[in-house]
Amino acid sequence: MGIGLIVAALSALGVIGWFLFAEAGKAPIDSTSLCPADGPTGHLAILLDTTDPVSSTQLRAARNRITDMIDGAPDFTRISFATVSPDGDIRAGSFTSLCKPPSDASALIGNPRLVAERYEVSFVTPVRAALDGLLAIPEAQASPILEALQEFLTRIPDFGTGDAPREVVLVTDLVQHSDVFSFYRGDDWASFRNSGAADRLARSLTDTRVRILRLPRPAAPQAVVDDFWRRYLDAQGASAVTTTTLGDL
Repeated sequence: MGIGLIVAALSALGVIGWFLFAEAGKAPIDSTSLCPADGPTGHLAILLDTTDPVSSTQLRAARNRITDMIDGAPDFTRISFATVSPDGDIRAGSFTSLCKPPSDASALIGNPRLVAERYEVSFVTPVRAALDGLLAIPEAQASPILEALQEFLTRIPDFGTGDAPREVVLVTDLVQHSDVFSFYRGDDWASFRNSGAADRLARSLTDTRVRILRLPRPAAPQAVVDDFWRRYLDAQGASAVTTTTLGDL
């Protein structure tokens, strides 16, 4: 029995020692971004487009899906938000980017209650406020989705570097309308390419998964819209694209 107790004690000390060693080996955490000094474990970048009318049902569906994505993301994933708007100040002001910290901790190496409180105050509350604000941005006369997406990706620290997995989520009707390109003017992939705009692509989605939460827009030329975005995302280097329609009927 004595030998058994000693073995059990040594095993327990070994487990504690392993936890302490693992904690000591972790990179320090930036107090502002909540990200490790050696970079995030991945990226979840969410761009919301409310430049055209969106029903309350669609807004709730988008919020629920985004919340599920964030809840399911691994610890220290960098969660970034921005909006589509013709107003550069609104786009810049909407940008939010934080790493998701652990929501709990082992009682052996930390205070689970304190970690949970910090998770709620430092991450959940600001993310919830940012998402609520983005979903409440009013309609606009233009929908510069292409420009807003590229600007958004360049704002995210470390997005285009390293091997961390990357996922971009677009909550939009996909109906681009700006001076550069507009489906309402009859533009399509051929006109985009012939204008020279395709030569300006930044290839900023290389090895990135793209998830589209689509807001239906029946009046739009859907076949042209679908063909353009398929070609555009492929040219930008997206590794996979999935689309889910957020209907309201």
